[in-house]
Amino acid sequence: MRSETYYRDHWAEIDEERLSTYDSMFEWHPRMAPLIEDADIQPGMSVLDYGCGPGGMSMELARRVGPSGHTTGLDLNSGMVALANARAAREGLSASTKFLQWSEDRLPFDDATFERVVCKSVLEYVTEAAEVIDEFKRVTQPGGRVHIVDSDWRMMVLEPVGADNLRQLFNAASMAYNTPEIGRQLYGLMRQAGLTDISVKVLCAADTTGVRAPVVRHMVSYARDAGTIDEAFLADVSKTVEDAIHDQTYLMILPQFVVSGIVA
Repeated sequence: MRSETYYRDHWAEIDEERLSTYDSMFEWHPRMAPLIEDADIQPGMSVLDYGCGPGGMSMELARRVGPSGHTTGLDLNSGMVALANARAAREGLSASTKFLQWSEDRLPFDDATFERVVCKSVLEYVTEAAEVIDEFKRVTQPGGRVHIVDSDWRMMVLEPVGADNLRQLFNAASMAYNTPEIGRQLYGLMRQAGLTDISVKVLCAADTTGVRAPVVRHMVSYARDAGTIDEAFLADVSKTVEDAIHDQTYLMILPQFVVSGIVA
C-alpha cells in the first residue's frame, strides 16, 4: 500500500529499470522546441532547470546559453543527477552545467541568482505548488522569467482504451499525482505569486507510435501498487495498449500547459 506522500516518494526511490526508461524517455528532441520557446533563452544567461531528471532538456538549455552562460539542474533523485552529469560529459557540456540532488522545499540559492527558471512536468508531484513557484520567483532576477510546462491528466486521451476505462485506471493510480490538474491551475498560481506579463499556451502533440506509452505502463504499475483495482482490468488495459501500438490504432494525447511570466 502506498504512503500518503507516494506522489513524491516514487521519484525519490527509482529502480535501475525505471531510471533506464527515463533516461531515454526524457531525451531532448527538436519536436519539443515549442515547449521552451516562450522562455526566451539567450546566450550568456544563467538558467535553473528544476526537476531536471536525467538532463535531456538541461542539455538543450546549455546549448542555448552557450559557453558564456550556465545551466544548473536540480533533482530529487540522486540517480537522475548521476545520469545528467554523465550526459553532460558525453555531450561536452560539463563546463557550463552543474547538477545537484536536492530534497528540501527551499531552493539552495540566493535571491535573484538566475535569469531564467524552467520547470517541466514536475509541479504535479510537489506538495505545495504555490510555495515552489514562490521559490522560483525568489531566485529569479528582476526582469527574469519563470517558465513552467506541465500536464493536465484529466484531459488525457488514450485510444482505444476509451474514456471510461482510462478514468478508472487514473483514479486507481491517482496518488502518484498530487495535483493532476496542475496544468490548468498554473496561470492562477503564477498570478498569485505576483508574476507579470503571463502567457499561456496549450500544446497537444499526438503520439501514434507508442513513444509515450511508458507513461501508461507506469500508470498501470501505480494502480497495481495501490491494490484498489482488479488485476484482470489492468491486464486488459495493458494488452489493449500493446495491441493497438502493434496494429497502429494507438493514440495518446496529454495536453501540456506552457505558462511563462516575468519577475517584476
